[in-house]
Formats: sequence, C-alpha cells, structure tokens
Amino acid sequence: MRGGTPSTEDFGQRLRVLRARAGLSQEALSDAAGVSVRALADMERGRTRGPQRRTVKALAEALGLDAGRGGGAGGVRRSGASAPSDDRGARRARHLGPAA
Repeated sequence: MRGGTPSTEDFGQRLRVLRARAGLSQEALSDAAGVSVRALADMERGRTRGPQRRTVKALAEALGLDAGRGGGAGGVRRSGASAPSDDRGARRARHLGPAA
C-alpha cells in the first residue's frame, strides 16, 4: 500500500483470498463472472492497471459478496469520486472487503 491507498497487488491478493474462501477455481470464477481466465489470473497477480467497475461488480456477485455491506467482512465497498487514471487500480482494490 502506498500512502494509505491500496495497490493493484492488494486487489489481486484480496481477490485470490476471496476466491479461495468461496472454494472456486480461477476457471469457475471466470465463468461465473463472465471474465476470461487470463484476465482473472492477471488481476490476481497484479498485472493489470485495475479492472473496470462492471468487472469488479461481476466478480463480487460471483463471489456472493453483499454490495450493501459497505466493505465490511467480505463485502463490496462502493467508491466515491473518480480518481486520476494512474490511481484506477488502487481505487478498484477498495471495492473488495478485507482479505484476511
């Protein structure tokens, strides 16, 4: 985390932990969320700048996360105002609840 802002790697780590907790393989989650396995693997490894909002929403729904819980234990956090494009991945990382 840089300066209090989650990084793309933080998003990937959270995504990997939540997927494992749900007992899903990358293939099963990618199918359920409508995302390619390669895109999901890249997100988990922090190799993307950050997924689009609709991708985060689809992943959260496929993982059974509750968008109304405001990012609590495993919930999905809604983001506020848009951030600069170089901070997009970090902003997306805040959408998933705590990984541990």
